[in-house]
Amino acid sequence: MRYALPMKKPLATLALVVAACSSYDSTNVEGTIVRPGNFIAGSGVVTGVGVLRNQNSNSSIDRNLYRISLRMDVGGFQQIDTDNNTFFEGQAVNLTNDGRIEHVSGTSLNRR
Repeated sequence: MRYALPMKKPLATLALVVAACSSYDSTNVEGTIVRPGNFIAGSGVVTGVGVLRNQNSNSSIDRNLYRISLRMDVGGFQQIDTDNNTFFEGQAVNLTNDGRIEHVSGTSLNRR
């Protein structure tokens, strides 16, 4: 028991350092719809994400594209292909008229 009290300060300091070093990459906020086709702009929820292997010839870092299936808020279903792999099932997203898919704030990786 004598050693329990002195360990609290280093652990608290370590937790603060780790929290201070975390960062947010603003480049992953949105993805480009690489095969626009006939999509309808609006908000929806991701119902599935598939990987299209070696389909991204524009990037040397990530050679894959991602097919995102969406259930739209106004009704209906559509799929888009994007170059961003940060979307996940159950997440709220927004499709824009200029060919982007955006994360909607307030969604997280937590499942209930």
